[in-house]
Amino acid sequence: MTVLARRGDDRTMTALARFAARAVDTLAIATFSAMFACVIAQVVFRYFLGSPLTWSDELARYLFVWCAFLGWIVAARRRTHLGVDIFVTRVPPRGAAALRLVGALAAIVFAGVLAFYGVRVASRNLDVDTTALFFTIGVVYAIVPVAAIAVALHAIADAGRALAALARRAPI
Repeated sequence: MTVLARRGDDRTMTALARFAARAVDTLAIATFSAMFACVIAQVVFRYFLGSPLTWSDELARYLFVWCAFLGWIVAARRRTHLGVDIFVTRVPPRGAAALRLVGALAAIVFAGVLAFYGVRVASRNLDVDTTALFFTIGVVYAIVPVAAIAVALHAIADAGRALAALARRAPI
């Protein structure tokens, strides 16, 4: 493979990553907005119109689940999860890179376990209907393995950056 061909592949992957990031961001905003609208509609119908909606609480709950997992993907991509950096800030750059590598590997393992069990739980609930909505509980649980795989991909990229920093003896 030529250098030029690899550059084209890199640009394609970068464009694909940007598209995926925008799609996740858009979906996170949409799920949060829909959840907010469901809650507001429930309040209006229940307290002002005296006729509560039968489906809005359940939909808001499921949208919250999706919003939380989409937020996990966004935070993993931006590397903005809460963390205790007391050790990372007190060690030399190679030590910090090694600690970041350990953190990335732990995230990969966690995401792998969550993806494995998420697939099992989602598939076991594909035939379980929600109480008041038109889809199954499996749809609600489907976000678990999807988010876990996305986070694992971000963690793999973080591990690659940490390994590169270790190899060149430079900070991440």
